[in-house]
Order: sequence, then structure tokens, then C-alpha cells
Amino acid sequence: MGALELKDTVVGVEANKFLYRMHGIVTGARNSIIGYYSHDKKNALYLSSFGNNEQAERALQQMSAKIMNTTAGFTPVTVDRDEGTVFYKTTGMGLNHLFYRQNTFVVWWQVEPDKAGDMLNHARKVHFTIP
Repeated sequence: MGALELKDTVVGVEANKFLYRMHGIVTGARNSIIGYYSHDKKNALYLSSFGNNEQAERALQQMSAKIMNTTAGFTPVTVDRDEGTVFYKTTGMGLNHLFYRQNTFVVWWQVEPDKAGDMLNHARKVHFTIP
């Protein structure tokens, strides 16, 4: 992720369970991967794949609605559009968060504030695939 180096990954069922606990909703993800870019796990990428674009969009809307409807540690969500992609941004838990849909993937990046610019630039360039 930009200048950050991947330190650890969590995949499959373990990643799906973690994301379920984090969101508190069943997202219907087929597969998930978590990439940690710091040993303290503050800088992370959460990536979930869905069966089709509509399922991914539904999951993204559930996530954004949950954050928008709670004040549990997050600032109000802002929206940024770039080349057809809608990026949702918020801050919380001392971190900057960016989440969006890329085709059948829902992507969530979280980084320390001093790395937020790199995160957004990297997010606009990277295209995901899960075999």
C-alpha cells in the first residue's frame, strides 16, 4: 500500500469471521483478505469479494449506513467521486478510513493520519483480483 510494506495477512473463513464481528452484519462475502501494513495492525486493507456487482454494492451501502447512523467513534462520512468510483471517507479510532466498491469487491483501507494521502493515491491506482 503505497510506501507501506505488507506485514501479515488473514484470509478465507478467518477473515470473513473477523469482518462479520467488525461490521455486525452478514455481508455475504464469498472470500475476504485482510492485509496488515504495520505490526500494530493500525494500517490495514480489508478486501471482500462478492458474487456480482449488485451484492457488493448492497454490502457497501450496509456498511456506509451503519457508520452514518452511529456516532460510535467515527466522524460523519464524506463522499468523493473519481472516474466513476464513489469513495467514502471518515475518521475514527485515531485513523483515516476509506471504503469503496471496485466491481465485485468491497475495499476498506485504514491508515494513520500521516499516511492518508498515500492511501488515497494508491486506492485510485490499484485494481484487485482474488483467484
